[in-house]
Amino acid sequence: MRGAVHWAQPVLRDRLACWLHRPERSWTATVAPRLVAWATATDDALWRTEAVAFTSTSVAVATVRGREAGGRYMVKVPWTDLAVQGLRRQAEVLDLLWTNPRLPGMRSLLPYCAAQGEVNGRYYCVEGALRGVPANRMMLRRTQRAALLASAGRIIRDLHQRTRERTVLDWAAVTEWVDRPLLRLEGFVATHPRRDRLLDTVWRLREELAGALVGRTVHISWIHGDFWPGNVLANSPDGQVTGIVDWDRASARQLPLHDLLHLHVLARRLARGDELGEIVVEALRHGVDRTLDVPADEAADWLDGIPPRPALLLYWLRHMLLFIDSEGDHDDPRWIRGNVERVLANV
Repeated sequence: MRGAVHWAQPVLRDRLACWLHRPERSWTATVAPRLVAWATATDDALWRTEAVAFTSTSVAVATVRGREAGGRYMVKVPWTDLAVQGLRRQAEVLDLLWTNPRLPGMRSLLPYCAAQGEVNGRYYCVEGALRGVPANRMMLRRTQRAALLASAGRIIRDLHQRTRERTVLDWAAVTEWVDRPLLRLEGFVATHPRRDRLLDTVWRLREELAGALVGRTVHISWIHGDFWPGNVLANSPDGQVTGIVDWDRASARQLPLHDLLHLHVLARRLARGDELGEIVVEALRHGVDRTLDVPADEAADWLDGIPPRPALLLYWLRHMLLFIDSEGDHDDPRWIRGNVERVLANV
């Protein structure tokens, strides 16, 4: 039951956003067929808007379908500067992945940007729609969870393996992965009631992670960067993955462990309702394999020789840096307590 309640929270948040942003949804519904017509060099009378959602990240998403036989497109219109940056970033990433000669098998799983531009001074992006539905709801069904995790894991590991390279970690990599998020944490704890204790923790983590990482040989690759079941599309009957969406946090030359840990950590969160920070603390105490219910050799393969504690801390730091200033999280006391304060108090 707790998992169902926590799964419902982001759903209810998106529904509230839809209700509060009816003018933006109405405007998007009106212009979306015209934008698809421009993208496909057809008449806008051939297209109709089926539905418009408004996400908690301030993007209006219209589903547009041909009135006769034809395709289906998603028209995305961001309504904040941060949302514009995210969509532009995703378009750049998808272009790089679509043109990467090492990834021909991934293309059927990727959205493609059919057109982007501005209409009435507002940025938009038209994407070809993928088959399937978001898989986060399937995480509540025990019979589908294992098949979905296995399918998603195979696909994302294929991305990692086809784009990977072996490297020796130097100070530059450690600065990017460790110092940037810890500097942000310093800013957060500067006004915290337990400032001195938490600052000591931040400084100790910097020394610990630098010592564990500098000089270590690892594999790096492209990663999705927010690989959770809500960004995975799947067929309901068999749980097979049909697409992967929301690539705005993807990046090259990163540790594959971020995607693999995030998939299973968020699957655990959806099923049982724990916050990400609570799951990280449990994994630090009891091990990745026991906490995420995966075989020990599989968990070890994810970490690629990096000891579990620094691997988990790197994963947590990247997640924290991406979301601590994002819409809907930075001003949510529950998110801060469960994902930032909880970990700092237990490392």
